[in-house]
Amino acid sequence: MKRWWARSPVVETDATGADEARGLEPSGQANALGLVGAAVATKAWSVLLVAALALGPVGAVLGGWAWYRQAASPAVSNSVAAADRSDDQEVAAEMAQRVVVAWLTATQDRPGELVALVKDASLVGLAQQPAQVRDLAVAAVVRRDLVWTVTVAATVTDTRQTARRYFQVPVMVSGGTVTVLTLPAPVAGPSVALASTTYRTQLAAGSAAGVTVSQFLSAYLAGSGDLSRYLTPGLSLAAITPAPYTAVRLVELRSATTVDAGKTLTDGQQLRVLAVATAQVSDRESAAVEYALTLKARAGRWEISAIDPSPAVGSAPPAPAATVSQTSSATSSPRPTSSTS
Repeated sequence: MKRWWARSPVVETDATGADEARGLEPSGQANALGLVGAAVATKAWSVLLVAALALGPVGAVLGGWAWYRQAASPAVSNSVAAADRSDDQEVAAEMAQRVVVAWLTATQDRPGELVALVKDASLVGLAQQPAQVRDLAVAAVVRRDLVWTVTVAATVTDTRQTARRYFQVPVMVSGGTVTVLTLPAPVAGPSVALASTTYRTQLAAGSAAGVTVSQFLSAYLAGSGDLSRYLTPGLSLAAITPAPYTAVRLVELRSATTVDAGKTLTDGQQLRVLAVATAQVSDRESAAVEYALTLKARAGRWEISAIDPSPAVGSAPPAPAATVSQTSSATSSPRPTSSTS
């Protein structure tokens, strides 16, 4: 005989298709069903507890058991985790780059895979000769619902010129399907703004700071001498191996603050500098290198305490009226004032 308190059989249904038809994530529906089920179960245990208490001693036992089951049930969270769309972004970015290459290399006679990647793609106006494409990169990605608008940068060589160009491609990713909505649209690249650094005080190459920086760069880039001699205690930094240069010559050293050459250095005193040097590759080849460094005084001399990840800059210039992606900045060197240390 079937007991009245026996649990009803659970019927599993596949609601994924209906959920996707409403534009919802399947995981979101599962979470919603879980919330409803947990709420119903909680209410059922409460009803059972009240009924059991009304039955006397036997009911008390059943009531205690019902209370234990309800207390042991996991707490229901009202928050639904947001879907992770990082994979969709990578898929959209890869497809956008693929479409840009297919479009730039397609010709009227040989459209290639362009017609397969973009539905109803117009072949009118395709070039007679394919362009050469290199150095592809994703410059920006913006998502709106299921559509990822990807800006692709590429160096393009056509019959007219070689230039760095940017293309905007809308890509929809849904349910494992990738759809390119239109052909790539050429857009303007990011505006380049000039930033002003704060290294305005010229330091002599033979100054205390200049000697330390010169010897540090020679040890760090050319393997000349013991690097640890020029580092602040506690700083862990290894020389580049194999050494990319045979010798390094300090050309210019500028400081972010004024240094009094006649004043004795105080332990712990810091100085931010920008070093410009010439690194020798071979007898005929050399390279210009720049390092933003932080120096710290100890025992009457300067030591390297950090290779700064970025130079000290002044106030940021006004942002351009319209940009496609994040703007990049180039460092300009203001006219320094003369000083020695």
